[in-house]
Amino acid sequence: FCANDNMAFGCYKALEKLKLKVPEDVSVVGFDDREIASLLSPALTTFLLPQYEMGELAVQYLVDADAGVNYAQNQTKVECPFIERESVAEKR
Repeated sequence: FCANDNMAFGCYKALEKLKLKVPEDVSVVGFDDREIASLLSPALTTFLLPQYEMGELAVQYLVDADAGVNYAQNQTKVECPFIERESVAEKR
């Protein structure tokens, strides 16, 4: 599991140098679903980072804070959908 799709690209390159194949030898999963994910070969399995929705939440929190709303929580969880592509081996 890589922290983002660009790091997954680097992982692909390192595995290639080691003569290991994705996903036959090593499964690779990224995080953020950048354009590169679908362009890699094999296409990268990843999690979608919902940046637009995160921005909407941030703006809403700022507007609420300006209106005097005080949130008791200091974290908000957003769903990061799993985007299954070809970089993960079939379950055995």
